[in-house]
Amino acid sequence: MLYRWLRRIHLVLFLASAVPLLVLSLTGALLVYGPELQETIEPEIWVVEPKGAPLPVRTLLARVGEQRPDLTVWSVAMADQPDQAWRLWLSGGQGAVNVDPYDGRVLAHYQPNRNAQGIVTALHRRWLVDDKVAAPWVRHAVSTVALVLMVQVLVGIGIWLTPPRRLARLRVDFSKRPRMVVIRLHQLSGVVTAVLLLTVAFTGLAMYWHTPARYVVEAATGSRVQEQPALPDGPMAPIADLDAAVALGQAAFPEARLRHLRVPARPGDVAVLHLEGTTIGPPSRVWVGDNPPRVLAMQDGAAGSPANWIWHMRYPLHVGEFAGPVVRAFWVVVALLPAGFVISGLWLYGNRRRFAWAVAAGGYRRASARST
Repeated sequence: MLYRWLRRIHLVLFLASAVPLLVLSLTGALLVYGPELQETIEPEIWVVEPKGAPLPVRTLLARVGEQRPDLTVWSVAMADQPDQAWRLWLSGGQGAVNVDPYDGRVLAHYQPNRNAQGIVTALHRRWLVDDKVAAPWVRHAVSTVALVLMVQVLVGIGIWLTPPRRLARLRVDFSKRPRMVVIRLHQLSGVVTAVLLLTVAFTGLAMYWHTPARYVVEAATGSRVQEQPALPDGPMAPIADLDAAVALGQAAFPEARLRHLRVPARPGDVAVLHLEGTTIGPPSRVWVGDNPPRVLAMQDGAAGSPANWIWHMRYPLHVGEFAGPVVRAFWVVVALLPAGFVISGLWLYGNRRRFAWAVAAGGYRRASARST
């Protein structure tokens, strides 16, 4: 009885989520290499010629201001490689600017959701819906699809565990009928990659369902996500020398590499440095302000709780950017697995229902419920 109910739940959820899950899977696979995709399409604004050391941040921002005085820089994102442009994020919905870090030349001003990577991202996250009223509801729907994927993985594991001879049912015999081969491949891939699929799905829904996802992380690890440290009260003098402030912040974690800098928006605001360490983990952060500049607070990414590690690593875990090029390439396969489940599940359903397109592709033989 339990086995039959699990199969029915699996089928109903599949029929309800097949199309959006297929979209999530295919776009997710593309986004694993989204930056490289964009560089290939528009190399003239993403690829630069290295010319020694990058300009100091203060000089870089001054040169950008000379070329585009109408833009207000909110933060600076340093590139991973010497031949890549830096991206300056702008305030007030102005989009972003790509600059050559060696001479400060503005390469392009654009809206990130209007280039190829941005369009694929918009399709992945909100099905290309931009309306301010509808978009949040669409993002709830996309998060629900990710939750359904998690339930499907767990139900699939239950279907595999319920009958006897569990290990035998993971053996794929390619001499059998096509239907049985597809069933075994469907089961084997689901069981072997269950933890990875749950990780990708959960980190995906955690991008939007912040509060419940954070509660789950804290409850599962028995620890807390580290809050931003309190900054000193009272007014502070504006940072007069941004380069000195950056150098002071970097000195707090001398082995780390500066990846992102949030510049002061107004006089008296602080600069926030995000620094990437030499080990796998979330970035460290340093808050610098006042004149002369002083370190106001810091967070060591390597010293946080398990909940803090998982929470601040949810994006790298989601896209495979946490353990080198081999893992990242494998993440494309992981991203494509839901599409494979949709296609194989659709074929199995059609074959069982004796639809002509499915029967012609692999024959048909009525099997008992426990044959799968």
